[in-house]
Amino acid sequence: QLQGAVKPIRTTPLDALTLARRKFLKGQPIDLKDLARELGVNRVTLYRWVGTYEMLLGEVLCTLADQAWQAACESARKSHPDYAAKVLHRFLELIHGHEPFQRFVRSEGEFALKVATSKHSRVQASVMEHYRALLEEQAAAGQLDLPRDLESLAYALIRISESFLYNDLITGHAPDLGKASRIMKALLHAPWSSLE
Repeated sequence: QLQGAVKPIRTTPLDALTLARRKFLKGQPIDLKDLARELGVNRVTLYRWVGTYEMLLGEVLCTLADQAWQAACESARKSHPDYAAKVLHRFLELIHGHEPFQRFVRSEGEFALKVATSKHSRVQASVMEHYRALLEEQAAAGQLDLPRDLESLAYALIRISESFLYNDLITGHAPDLGKASRIMKALLHAPWSSLE
């Protein structure tokens, strides 16, 4: 036995996600067969780790959405009374300005919408968690007077976001993020206590 022999580094599911994300950002195709070969694992193992191509792509988009959300939160001044509205607006700006994602949307329109906005999508569920957590935080801090059903409000805000963000695919008109922000701000500051 060799002294000080280095053990081979074991490939993990995180490596698969990292490689897929790297390819996505570079605009390279993500083919599961090629991915398995590059990782040095068989296709059965890769499928067990990441599921289908759609599921893997959803996980990649989740990491990008998480990154954009953190950046949006950091860029908004937390003490500002419109902090929540500013976070939501900045989040949309970052998604709309993310060239690798926009390239994906332009090249695979209908499929991109399915991956990013379907109710079965991991992406929408992840963004929903961020929206709801933001609403809960702001309500608890007394910054916003919100309805008891924050789940439904978060869902409404997400659907507004998606409708304007992907407006070019849905209606053929350019996205109007300013209008989306004004509508969301109106919802956040609606007199909910008098409506319930």
